[in-house]
Amino acid sequence: MKTSRAYSPSLDNLRNLLVIRSIALLGQTGVLAYVVFASRTTENLWGVTISLAVMAALTVASLWRTTRSWPVDDREFLAQLLVDVLGWTALMYCSGGANNPFVSYYIVPLVIAAAVLPWRYTWLVAGISLLAYSLLLYFYIPFPLFTPHAAMGHGDGASVHILGMWFNFLFSAGLITYFVVRMATTLRLQEAQAVARREDSLRNDQIMAVASLAAGTAHELGTPLSTMTVLVDELLQDPQLGIQARADCELLRDQLTQCKSTLSELSRTAELSSAQQTRPFAIGDFARHTLERWAVRRPGVIYSFECAGDSPVIELDPTMAQALENLLNNAADTGSQKIAVSVSWRPNEASISVRDWGAGISPELLEQIGKPIIHADKSGLGIGLMLSQASVERHGGRIELRKLREGGTLATLTLPIKPEATETVQQ
Repeated sequence: MKTSRAYSPSLDNLRNLLVIRSIALLGQTGVLAYVVFASRTTENLWGVTISLAVMAALTVASLWRTTRSWPVDDREFLAQLLVDVLGWTALMYCSGGANNPFVSYYIVPLVIAAAVLPWRYTWLVAGISLLAYSLLLYFYIPFPLFTPHAAMGHGDGASVHILGMWFNFLFSAGLITYFVVRMATTLRLQEAQAVARREDSLRNDQIMAVASLAAGTAHELGTPLSTMTVLVDELLQDPQLGIQARADCELLRDQLTQCKSTLSELSRTAELSSAQQTRPFAIGDFARHTLERWAVRRPGVIYSFECAGDSPVIELDPTMAQALENLLNNAADTGSQKIAVSVSWRPNEASISVRDWGAGISPELLEQIGKPIIHADKSGLGIGLMLSQASVERHGGRIELRKLREGGTLATLTLPIKPEATETVQQ
C-alpha cells in the first residue's frame, strides 16, 4: 500500500533553493558556452568549468537529500546557503570577479536567509556575502567576456563604477536584511497568534461541550436523587427502625442532600460558564472558601491554608472554582492524606499553590501540560486537569505542575491581576 509523505515546510524551502541554484548554474553555463562560441577561445575557462561541475555535483547530492524524510533544521539550511555563497564566490573569482555582472546574485541567498532563517543566521550570510564581494574587487582571474573597464579606455572611471556597485550592494544587503527579517518575524508572529486563537477556540468548544454535558447530567440525575430522598425520609418515619439503621439512613440522607447541592451548583456553573459571567473576588478569600467547600466532600483529607495579608482582587467566573477543586481532587487522588494550600502574589499576578505528599502525578501527564488536549491517565486525572487548564488560560493565566524531590507534587495556578477589578470592588 502506498502512503503519502507528510508535507514539510523545511524540505520544501530546500527544494525551492535548489531550483534557484540550478537556474543560476544553467545561466552561467550558457554564458560559458557563449564565450567559447563568440571568442573562439578556451583561455581561463578551466576554473569556471571546475566550479560549475562542483556546484552541480553538490546540487545533485542535495536533491537526493530532499527525498529523505529527515527534517531540515536551520543549521542545515544555513549550510546550504553558505554553499551557494562560497560556490558563487569561486565561480566569480574564475570569471572576472566584481567585473562579472552576475556578481549581484549574492542578493538571492541573502533574501532567502532573511525570509526563512533567524536573524542571527541572516546577518551571518550577509557578512560572508559582503566579505566575498569585497575580496572580488581585488582578487580574481580576468575573463575574456568581462574585460575590465580600464582596459576598454574608461581610465579611472572604471574603478569608480565597480566601487559604486560595491556600495550599492552594501546598501541593498543592509536594507534587505533589516526589512525582510522584520517582515518575516511579523509573519511568524501572526501565524503563531493564529494557531493560538485556533487552540483557544478548540479549548472553549471543549469547555462548552463539557458544560452542556454537565447541565444535562445534573438534570437527569435530579429526579432519581429526589426519589431516593423521599424513600429515605419515609424510612426515617418508621418507629420500628433500629438505631444503627436510623443512623445509616440519616447519613444517606445527608449524602443525597450533598449530591443534589453539588448537581445544582454544577448546573448553575455550566449556565454561567456559557454566558462567561465574571465577578471580582479577593484571591485569598476565593481560595479559602473553595478549599473549605471542597473539604466537606473529602473529610478524610487534612488540609492547611496560608495567605498573608489582604489579597488582590481578580475577575473570576464560576469555572475557576471548579478548576481549583480539580487541582485539589488531583492532589487527594494521589494518595496524600495532607494538602497544603497557599496564596501569594506579585504586582502583576497572583498564585494559588496546592502541595501534596502523595505518589506524584505521572510523568506522561506532566508532559501533556501546555497542550491543547490532555488525555486522561488510568486514574482519570487528565480530564479534570484539561478543564482546569482551559478555564485558567481563558482568564490569561497558567497551570504549572512540578514533581518535588522530597515527594509529592506542587500545582501552581497563576492568574493576572487587572487594575480594573480592584477599582470595581473599591467603588
